[in-house]
Amino acid sequence: MRPVRWPALIAVVAAVLVPAAGAADPPPLPARAQVVADRTAFLQLAEQGLKQTKELWWNNDLGWYDDRLEDTDRLPLATLWSAYPLFEATNAVAIAHPTAANKAAVNAFAAKAAKYWNPDITKTGAFAYYYTARGAWNAYFDDNGWWGLAFLDAYRATSNKQWLTQANRALMFMDRYGWDGANGGGMWWDLDQHKKTSEPLAAATLIAAKLYRYTGKASYLKLATKYLAWANAKTWVASRRLYGRSQTDNTVMNYVEGMMVAAHVELCQSTRRKGYCTKARDLANASLAAFPIDADWAPETDSVYLRWMLDLYEQDRNPRWYALVYRNAKRAVAGARDDKGLWSLRWDGTWSKPGMLRTQAGTLCLLGWIAAVKPPAATAR
Repeated sequence: MRPVRWPALIAVVAAVLVPAAGAADPPPLPARAQVVADRTAFLQLAEQGLKQTKELWWNNDLGWYDDRLEDTDRLPLATLWSAYPLFEATNAVAIAHPTAANKAAVNAFAAKAAKYWNPDITKTGAFAYYYTARGAWNAYFDDNGWWGLAFLDAYRATSNKQWLTQANRALMFMDRYGWDGANGGGMWWDLDQHKKTSEPLAAATLIAAKLYRYTGKASYLKLATKYLAWANAKTWVASRRLYGRSQTDNTVMNYVEGMMVAAHVELCQSTRRKGYCTKARDLANASLAAFPIDADWAPETDSVYLRWMLDLYEQDRNPRWYALVYRNAKRAVAGARDDKGLWSLRWDGTWSKPGMLRTQAGTLCLLGWIAAVKPPAATAR
């Protein structure tokens, strides 16, 4: 692993870390000129980080990223979950800075990502958790959800319709084999049906809602509302005003709520039913009360939550949601790099698992997505 020399702009962005945030409200944004300058810096760091990741994690022999640095396992390549934040960081950078090279990078990554498809899983195939896997592997419905969402963002970045086709593949697998229609609904975690859980349910709801907006096909709206109706009836935790992990587990998880916020935003935009917008804001407010403003789970999970909160900001332009993501982006720049210049730490500067692709990519995902969104016109709330 070669040490990396970073440009001076890192020191400028990271020089001052704002004071600790309150329990349910992000710190106010600084002057807009500072926010705009930081946005430029976030994008530059994300672009540099993608180049660094390709240099250090790429496996030349196998033609894909390793799961961790200097990986010597029998199966060294990145699992789908590890590659997901890198896929999204690549998409976000191309949306923030839509050059021909950045769009080409998205198309190249997505073409490789399609090779996670294993035609031997079930009768129709599924995205496996390991690159180019073949044979009767188990498959995870949340993995297919992550990939479906990433392909949708690849379409947003490139307008390449083949990525809509890949997102549809993921959703059809989830609905056909993950949705427990025989027993009243809910989404299984994996093909072995160990448990039902909200991660794939939230992802499927959001994929269906986005596909409805992109294509106008009523079948996607039908799926989105089917999943949402079940979640409202079976997983709603009234005391938290959020969705629980399952119909028997009231644990709330930030990235589930983020996807549900975004699903309601999508449905509000496509159906023009204001109730969906109201529910999105209610979920976002409840999330700020339930989860630390200074996100402290893991970069790869927290970046999912924060990325989808930006969808709500883009819809209602409330700077509160932007301020939440901005706060954590500033924390990440100040605290997430180790002494070799890798984004291997949590955003508070504590160690995650050394050398993991998903840790590095999780922070790049955050930086890319906040760069992809225009800051508020006025920073005062």
